[in-house]
Amino acid sequence: MKKNILLLLPIVGVLGFSFFYESNHISTYHNDGIETVNFGVNPPAGKTGAPGDGNCTDCHSGSTMSSEGVVFFTVGGGPGYMPGSTYPISLSTISGTNNGFELTILDADNNFAGSFTAGASTSIATLDGVDYIRHSAADELAWSFNWTAPASDMGELTAYYAVNISNDNGSSSGDEIFLGNNSIPLFGVGIEENELDKAYKIFFNSQTNELNLNYSLLEESKVVLNIQDLSGKLIQYYDFGYQNSGDYTEQLTVTNIETEGVYILSLFINNQVFNRKVSLN
Repeated sequence: MKKNILLLLPIVGVLGFSFFYESNHISTYHNDGIETVNFGVNPPAGKTGAPGDGNCTDCHSGSTMSSEGVVFFTVGGGPGYMPGSTYPISLSTISGTNNGFELTILDADNNFAGSFTAGASTSIATLDGVDYIRHSAADELAWSFNWTAPASDMGELTAYYAVNISNDNGSSSGDEIFLGNNSIPLFGVGIEENELDKAYKIFFNSQTNELNLNYSLLEESKVVLNIQDLSGKLIQYYDFGYQNSGDYTEQLTVTNIETEGVYILSLFINNQVFNRKVSLN
């Protein structure tokens, strides 16, 4: 009897190691090895959907979907960049209790551009000379961090990102994976962007607690307005859907502002974003 117990101990040890083989990885064990891996924090590098990268479906079941209307990318002071300047970036979504992301920024030749400084609930990883910023906490709807633009002109850059909105069922099944990319041009925007930027005006009426929003569209466009605090946290979200070309005026009731202060109001017109800082109280 004692001999049988002794023989079982190494087997139990192997099974225990295969199930909890690292503090932030949980795996299931089959005869042919590890079947699935869930990354609650700090996912592996190279999962953004950028050229040459994989994405979250390398570890999670399901298929990828477009991030449009679900995930929002904002460059504070952007959308363009000046070489050597530092910009706050936020990536946010509108739902989910356990979410994750990974993002990188590349030039037209797929070279990494600039450098990241991690913010709250984010961390940095490097793979084959490319830096990635990713979630280090999953109970978030928005992440913010700093990006320092390259010291010299690298032309138009592209931010590639993958976001996993988890169903929090304790396994890799049933998650929703969203892929997106946004261009970050060198400052010196085109005529069209200047027209859109000039038309974007916003005024907060503290007596009625309403935002008065004005903007113009040059073609049919998907329009979204985000209210974020200065850390990049998403406070309120308005989806106007697809609208035809023309001039628009909206009166919006603000319901989620709990603290008086300055907020960033980001107007998304298709893949372009225009930012304003507004005092809300």
